[in-house]
Amino acid sequence: METEFKEKLQILLAGAEIEMTRQMLQQSVRYYTLLVEENKKYNLTSITKPEEAAEKHFLDSLLLLPDLDEYKKPQVIDVGSGAGFPGLPLKIIRPELQMTLMDSAGKKTLFIDKIISELGLQGARTVHARAEEHALEYREYYDLALSRAVAEMRVLMELTIPLIKVGGKVIISKGPGVQEEIKTATNALQMLGGEVERVREFTLPVSGDKRAVVRIAKTHTTPPKYPRRPGMPGKRPL
Repeated sequence: METEFKEKLQILLAGAEIEMTRQMLQQSVRYYTLLVEENKKYNLTSITKPEEAAEKHFLDSLLLLPDLDEYKKPQVIDVGSGAGFPGLPLKIIRPELQMTLMDSAGKKTLFIDKIISELGLQGARTVHARAEEHALEYREYYDLALSRAVAEMRVLMELTIPLIKVGGKVIISKGPGVQEEIKTATNALQMLGGEVERVREFTLPVSGDKRAVVRIAKTHTTPPKYPRRPGMPGKRPL
């Protein structure tokens, strides 16, 4: 299984013109192995087959790379990181990223802690909290906020934009229908201080699944009343 995963990942990376050192590849394989092992104890992900995991976890996460290029050593937060995606694959290939991986499920942050320790990743930490709670202490602290299909866009904007500095970026990975989501989120973006900079659309090479990476720039300070109390962004989207 490890060998198959490694081979599939190498093929996918080559096709996407993403370079990875031998050590980075070894770290990715170890991460995958631990994910499969721990998934037997805890329900971390439904995607564990070698080729599917290589494409939908690792390649999918690394498609965010071009939007990180202008930053040398940014403070980054992965909101709703789950089993560590997209934050950990990006941390592996860009070790200089100061990466915070946040999730409200304790079993998932414990798993990420294990990966950080096993892979010897420096400058990575977990936060077991909801985004609404974390924003109370770390408001406008981060340079970049990342997220992958955690919620609809207008909800996700309220969970991420308050966390980043003015001039910072929110980078999210979404599936099909992203243009409609952007239209629906227009009001939320205006209220929170963000605007869409660009959208890059892809088709994953094996599954044929559609992906869109949306980059939002924070243009002005978020009003103090946002984010609202935990649960409200999802119950009553802006």
